[in-house]
Amino acid sequence: MFIKYHCGMLERSYTVLGLMSGTSCDGLDMALTRIFCENGSWHFEILAAETMPYSTSQQSILRSLTEISATELMKLHAEWGSYFGGCARQFMNQHSKHAVDFIASHGHTVFHQPERHWTFQMGSGAALAVAAQCPVVCDFRSTDVAHGGQGAPLVPIGDRLFFSDYDFCLNLGGFANISYELNKER
Repeated sequence: MFIKYHCGMLERSYTVLGLMSGTSCDGLDMALTRIFCENGSWHFEILAAETMPYSTSQQSILRSLTEISATELMKLHAEWGSYFGGCARQFMNQHSKHAVDFIASHGHTVFHQPERHWTFQMGSGAALAVAAQCPVVCDFRSTDVAHGGQGAPLVPIGDRLFFSDYDFCLNLGGFANISYELNKER
């Protein structure tokens, strides 16, 4: 299932549960959204959102990830994916009137060096899909970095599709991104 860039006459909607674990290490952010095409343009609405706070021990684990062995990191990668999946399953059960088409998970960025062409986000998409019992799209950064990008491939396309009325879009987080188009015709 792919969302076409230009929706044209397509009148399809997708219900997506987005997951994000950021550099603040405060919790797993979950947003249930409906993405739909109407009158040739893509739109969205937030149906429900929640942050599942991390415990003090989970925060300690996240802050120590760059200093552990590869074996321990891969163990946590699988465990964290299962944890994300359990959180997603609980969230979807609480909001069961909305059937989720798929989960989109960013994971938790551990290493990110796009100038060296590599990045790693913890939270196995396969483990997440099994625990959540729902299709998952994940690991968004890796392909973008492999193509020479900075690893934020969804920000510019999201800004173009959903916020095209604005000249600039500022995405604030642990890192800030600004999206804009040069020589854009309105």
